[in-house]
Amino acid sequence: MNKFLPFVVLLLVFGASVANAQIKKINLNIINKEINGGLPIPAEDQFGITGAVPDQIEMVKLTLYQSKKSADRASNYFWKAPFGYKDQEFQVYVEEPLRSNSEYHLEFRFYQKAGPEQIREVAALVYQNLETYLSTITSVKKGGIEFSENIPSVMERMKSIVESGAFYFELPNGQPFPGFSDLTRTKLEQHKNLKMGKAKFNATGMSENDNARAVYAATYLEEVNKIIEAELRQYFSPNMLVMVDEMIFANYETENLPNVIPLNLGYGAISLSEGLPNQEFVASPYIGFSFPLGNRAFNKFLNNLSVSTGFFVRGNMKNSLGETISGPALDRPVYVGLGYNFFRIIRLNAGGTFVSTEKLSGTNQNNFSPFIGLSAEFNVWLGFGKKK
Repeated sequence: MNKFLPFVVLLLVFGASVANAQIKKINLNIINKEINGGLPIPAEDQFGITGAVPDQIEMVKLTLYQSKKSADRASNYFWKAPFGYKDQEFQVYVEEPLRSNSEYHLEFRFYQKAGPEQIREVAALVYQNLETYLSTITSVKKGGIEFSENIPSVMERMKSIVESGAFYFELPNGQPFPGFSDLTRTKLEQHKNLKMGKAKFNATGMSENDNARAVYAATYLEEVNKIIEAELRQYFSPNMLVMVDEMIFANYETENLPNVIPLNLGYGAISLSEGLPNQEFVASPYIGFSFPLGNRAFNKFLNNLSVSTGFFVRGNMKNSLGETISGPALDRPVYVGLGYNFFRIIRLNAGGTFVSTEKLSGTNQNNFSPFIGLSAEFNVWLGFGKKK
């Protein structure tokens, strides 16, 4: 078993060096409107996108999603110009790996600082649309003020109006409009408690009750609008950015990665106890394959976890009684079990081994004995098919 320690140390050192591999980078050429030189973009790994931008660009936003899926499932990535100096190059870090041999939709949007007049105009337009919307869904009845939609729908619709109106604008931190606050929600829900029967107002040509209801409703909506206007002012801050250009790549392909299977070369120990006075171990190098339960790019835990199988290489293993230990594969023990990967190149395997013991009496005894082992892992290209 002392032979096992140097093997473990070697695997840990080599595994740590593999884990520190650099992130791949590709280039976006905004002049030629070309990404990665026209080649497929990386798949099943994180990568960066870099490119030169004019001095006035303060932020770059990348919207990315699989072409066959809805834009609602898109991921957004941002680059913001460093504070205090102008950077001629941006870098967007794509954290979520893309699927191999697939098509993706990429939208690059470039932002610069918005002028005060631009911010005032868009804020005024959004406020007007919200005011019109609330007026449209509000009705005054004898029992009080009613909305034609429930409060959650009203809140969601108002958020949508802001997002649509401010489509070409972004906050410097890239955060979307969070929606209106609980203060707005509470004020909207207040309409249920308004009592029209107590409102009194007189005007020529209108009945007292009708005029009272109209004025009471107008006063209530004015209070709601003031709260909304205050929250809009907080969102449309003076440091807001406005989009000045965009670049779209539709149905852009990713790399077509090959099918691979992990090959394990390791050293393990088989526990023996059947027919022996004490538990003991026999050790040997082993070779086998692992079948991960998931794709590393999308579920690291399931990819690290595997079903593993193979056989022990050493022949003529013997127990303390001098009995020969063999198995069903070329007279070698065959193992099957679960494995877990560390550092992408080290796999710990544990499970059971099919062994055959040639007894001193001349008979063979077959049993299933526990084993544990540590192996180096290498991906072997199968050379056929496509990996999705």
